[in-house]
Amino acid sequence: MATQADIESHYDVDNDFFALFLDEKYLGYTCGMWGKATNLEQSQVHKFEKLCEYANVQPGDKVMDVGCGWGGLLSFIADKYVGAKAHGVTLSSNQAEYINSLHKVNVSADNCSWEDYAQPEQKYDAIVSVCALEHFATFEDNLANRQREIYKIFFDWCLSISTPDAQIGLQSIVITRAPNNLAELRGAKYLQEKVFPGSALSCISDIQAAIVDKYEILAVNRIGLDYVRTLAEWKKRLVQNKTIVVLRYGQALFDHYITYFDGATHCFENGYWDVYQASLKRAKSVRVLSD
Repeated sequence: MATQADIESHYDVDNDFFALFLDEKYLGYTCGMWGKATNLEQSQVHKFEKLCEYANVQPGDKVMDVGCGWGGLLSFIADKYVGAKAHGVTLSSNQAEYINSLHKVNVSADNCSWEDYAQPEQKYDAIVSVCALEHFATFEDNLANRQREIYKIFFDWCLSISTPDAQIGLQSIVITRAPNNLAELRGAKYLQEKVFPGSALSCISDIQAAIVDKYEILAVNRIGLDYVRTLAEWKKRLVQNKTIVVLRYGQALFDHYITYFDGATHCFENGYWDVYQASLKRAKSVRVLSD
């Protein structure tokens, strides 16, 4: 699993930096859903709506967001669902501090991994996780074929903290095939080594294997091409704010993010990577046990 140092090497540049290219209201740093959306904020709202639908979030629910970023989905849930309490976990200290500094009713976050999160006194009614699964297994884990066991442990943890009727609204980047050329391989390698160290992408079969006898799949949605437009919006905003970025953070950081956005865009455009959303419901036993 990515360490706190791995996560903070990327997410803790500082909050003001990310605000220069993310949407102003939610600071959503994952693929939006465009459809009828005409701007970045709307694309994030459409994504939040879909994941809440997949998690079957209801008014008054207690909701866990695993890998909650700057809390955009937490705030959305607290605002939309009367009486809902939304709590998140993140390995980024800047993100956790930002969320808790909002002093928003029914929204909170812990600076810890899901593995270290203490068992709650009251079980969660719904779980959401948006592009956090990518950080649970390392490249070395994948080479050693340990990733599925790690994902199994995560889904066991989800079962342990949630009510029997709780659903999961999951979004994750996945690898769909082997790279077709060196350009795809270089782009992915740059992201793995320079952008998100300590993290590795799963494939659909990894997730399917990890939920056997734990969760059943109620619905699936693919939105990989939506990430192309999301990345284009981020890049456009970053370029518009180039003078500020270079003055505050240096040319090297600006160039790094342009390389990151371009490399990721290429991977999604060519179908090397995709983004899957899934609705997961606790599985019921199909076997009758004899005495």
